[in-house]
Amino acid sequence: MQVRLVSTLQLGDRIVGPTPDTAANRSLYQRYAKRLQARLGIGFQVYLDTSDGYDLLHARDYDTDTSWVVAASIYQSLVDSEVLTHHRIIALADQDLILKNTVDLERQLRMPQS
Repeated sequence: MQVRLVSTLQLGDRIVGPTPDTAANRSLYQRYAKRLQARLGIGFQVYLDTSDGYDLLHARDYDTDTSWVVAASIYQSLVDSEVLTHHRIIALADQDLILKNTVDLERQLRMPQS
């Protein structure tokens, strides 16, 4: 299974993410991605999305092999979007990102999809 971490979502000229700084968001998520990959092990490929959310917004619909992990603020910006119904998107709390807490996310990723 692919796990794609989206650090920033660009909506027009607005940047949505844990911080207003794209480089800082990417750095936080890169650090988290390394920890998550080590914890998940074989069977999971963890990638950091560097497209500022473009890949998520234009991903193939109903892709069951990819899970998208986004900041809570990005998830909130997608609430009224069809993106949430067409993809498996998991919100990551800012506190979990900063503290590199992967336990809850690991549990969600290993849970069978219905």
